[in-house]
Amino acid sequence: MKRWQNLGISALVVGGIGAGISTAQGTGLTSWMSGKNHDRIIQIQNEGGTREAADGVEVAYYSNSSFSVTSPRGISIIVDPWRNDPSGAWGLWYHVEFPAAEVDIGMSTHAHFDHDALDKIDANMLLDRMGGTFELGDVKITGIADKHQCVAPGLIPWTEAVKQFEGRDDPCTDNYRHMDNTMYVIETGGMRLLMWGDNRPEPPAEVLEKIGDVDVVFVPVDGSRHILDYKQADAVVEMTKANIAIPHHYLVPETTYYTSTLLPATEWAETHDNTMLDAPSVTITKADLEGKEGHVYYFGSHNMVTAEK
Repeated sequence: MKRWQNLGISALVVGGIGAGISTAQGTGLTSWMSGKNHDRIIQIQNEGGTREAADGVEVAYYSNSSFSVTSPRGISIIVDPWRNDPSGAWGLWYHVEFPAAEVDIGMSTHAHFDHDALDKIDANMLLDRMGGTFELGDVKITGIADKHQCVAPGLIPWTEAVKQFEGRDDPCTDNYRHMDNTMYVIETGGMRLLMWGDNRPEPPAEVLEKIGDVDVVFVPVDGSRHILDYKQADAVVEMTKANIAIPHHYLVPETTYYTSTLLPATEWAETHDNTMLDAPSVTITKADLEGKEGHVYYFGSHNMVTAEK
């Protein structure tokens, strides 16, 4: 019997692939109940930001694939907040709740439970799988539509489970919506940051042309090779010509159960020039890019969710 079958977790192995296929009820947005307002957005419209420009862009890690990015003028963005699978098909991944963080812009790259919990954050606005260009203050966001990785490269063949749920043999051709993915290029502070999401490792030439060269790329890589294997992750860093690469979609035991089948990304990080970060946030300046080619910034288990507890 195959190793993954021996593990007895064939129903737990995928990052949200069942969302929208079984009995999921959607995100259940509760913005109408909020006692807050978007006066900050009005301020940004009028003044270009909420503060005088700071030096650099702050990146904070919220575990799994979720990060916040704060521009020099104070505009805050959270990408890919997570939740447990509402259908129950893929088991329990998270043993803590995503915090109701206040943020100007909430974004999701694709419709999987470990990326789409936009209802969990206290956002002034939401960009869900957005294509095209959005600008506000000192932030420009370009959404580039492509496709989710659809061939599991690693220890757990989660795409076999996708075939079972979809009732067909090929999740790649004429894919269902949950296998779409939108990459985001966030331009702020004179830098270009690319949120890869769970995108396939070899997007077509026209997609790469739209991405262009970037300064920082967020790469889905872990020891189980759940989304990208090491060679594919390296290729993403090389094709984007990123100075800094930040891993995501790896195991953080402080927030995530081992039943997720994810593993840390330490091994991959250590195969590159790296900085092992000692806090859940880091400020990146243009000066930090100098002399770096694919240098890895690794948050490890440092995350904003348990740091706030």
